[in-house]
Amino acid sequence: MGRAYSILLFLLCFVASTQLIAKYWTPYLYFDDALLLICVVACLLDLVLYNSFSRTNVAAIIFLFGFIALSFLVNFYSINAFVAKLTYYFKPLFVFGFVSYLSNKYMRDKHKRLLYRFFILVCLFSFVEFYWVQFVDFDAIHYFSFSHRNNFYRASSVTWHPISLALLAFFSIIIGKEIIGDRRKWVYLVFVITVVLTGTRFVMLLTVIYFGYRFLMRKRFIFQSYSFSTKRLLIFLFPMCFLGILILSSYINIKDYSSLRSVSFRTGMPLLSDPKVLTLGTGIGSFGSYESVVYESDVYDRIDFPEHFKKIMSEANKRTGTENFFFMALIELGVVGAFLYFCVLLRITNSKPTYFFALYALLVICLAFVYPINALPYLYLINIFFPYGKKIPLRRT
Repeated sequence: MGRAYSILLFLLCFVASTQLIAKYWTPYLYFDDALLLICVVACLLDLVLYNSFSRTNVAAIIFLFGFIALSFLVNFYSINAFVAKLTYYFKPLFVFGFVSYLSNKYMRDKHKRLLYRFFILVCLFSFVEFYWVQFVDFDAIHYFSFSHRNNFYRASSVTWHPISLALLAFFSIIIGKEIIGDRRKWVYLVFVITVVLTGTRFVMLLTVIYFGYRFLMRKRFIFQSYSFSTKRLLIFLFPMCFLGILILSSYINIKDYSSLRSVSFRTGMPLLSDPKVLTLGTGIGSFGSYESVVYESDVYDRIDFPEHFKKIMSEANKRTGTENFFFMALIELGVVGAFLYFCVLLRITNSKPTYFFALYALLVICLAFVYPINALPYLYLINIFFPYGKKIPLRRT
């Protein structure tokens, strides 16, 4: 059974990383959701059979569900919108909970190595893709993601999106360093160049932060009889990085006035001046997504939200909403609900305080500042290779 679960997780990560196939065969778009559902059922059966429940985690989940119920009663406007939007929030919880559980218990080293080699091939293919589209035949862009910036094509490889490829390459660097123990320098060069070819500036920043983390974790200053490990500086640098990225991501969310992300951020921020919204939110399904438009949330009557962008949310951005997941959760759940949500998501209440876990939590939360964490394939990747935020180096072969 363990081998079957390991293969299931392998397929889940593979399918989520090859969404370009869905461009030519639409049903493929739903394969990862189907595999996730199988993982959830398998995990629940395993939990029941082996009675592996953590009281601390169960208590945190009960608090979160209790808050969601309270928010629903206080902010009720549509049962349909509430139920539909729950899937938006539950999917990351399922991945971080159930996929991490199965990976931590059953994922085999050989399948992790195969995935890592596959990631290298995906990134190498992006070189060919970028060169061909940028310098040989720009019309070939129609075969990939249609994405370009400042007359430069943004590579997407088989992931179908530049951001997805950038995150795959970025986390492959961490996987190679922390899990695989790959000493080949050219591999990391391939990953870094791939991040650059995607033109994803936020992920470039995270790459710099990770290499800074690696530098501080390995260095030690010795002066006469005194020795100081630089990794202790991370205790102070992590909060500073968090605040810096929060400010930078807010700037990114605002700067492009013609984008849905900017409009939702600028119009939604005044809502937080209401103590009720700040504490309990506006309610699940009431802001920044397809459901809030279709079921006519009255939140939009309180802010100057253009009709044009409502149409975008109900059509082109049906799966991702306003894209900045953290801000949407903050508006709909309030400060208390968002705090409980990310505590459950990251298992803060049951995780050992290590430097790597702090980095892991920082990356997940910061990515939620800018991207829809419920829709990007890296969600599966990090929970398969870093279950519960742990780094478990593979055995040497």
